[in-house]
Amino acid sequence: MTNGRATHHILLTTLGKNWWMVGARGLLAILLGLAVLLRPGLAFNLLIATFGVYAVLDGAWAIASALWVSRISFAMWPVLFEGVVSLGVGWMALGWPLVPRDAVRAIAIWGLLTGVLELIAAARLPRGRAGFWLLLTGGMFSLFLALLILMLPQAVEPAVARAVGVYALLFGALLVAAAGSLRKGLQAR
Repeated sequence: MTNGRATHHILLTTLGKNWWMVGARGLLAILLGLAVLLRPGLAFNLLIATFGVYAVLDGAWAIASALWVSRISFAMWPVLFEGVVSLGVGWMALGWPLVPRDAVRAIAIWGLLTGVLELIAAARLPRGRAGFWLLLTGGMFSLFLALLILMLPQAVEPAVARAVGVYALLFGALLVAAAGSLRKGLQAR
């Protein structure tokens, strides 16, 4: 096995054994999506607080899962850095009173950074596997959310809330599907 293939094998095996960690992040995102979409009149400051709690929990879980999975090698560094970004943006959303424009920019920057890191994480997996395509799609969704928010110069609060809610549901579903794919791939070995 070449070094790249060996890394892919180790990464897939380790992720497969810890599929539930990926699934837990997906369930957390789904909960965020439901919390935002089921409360259409949610005040913008509560939306930012809800997003902040999600980002802190997701970031902490991403860091923990990256460190847990990377006990053998530092193969999960994109997920580790994604967790650091989420944790930082989450603390910022919870700790500093942001005006709506700044909060929207913070969510957009979070989407850009995490999207790029998710794409890097997906690129480290073999391309023929469903897990690769699901994680790649999740990264694309993160980038799409960020670009959508950045392209709306007059981003109104209900539109941002809907965008975040729909993104969270889709992203969460993709992570849950990726977790199932990783688990199935491990069982097939």
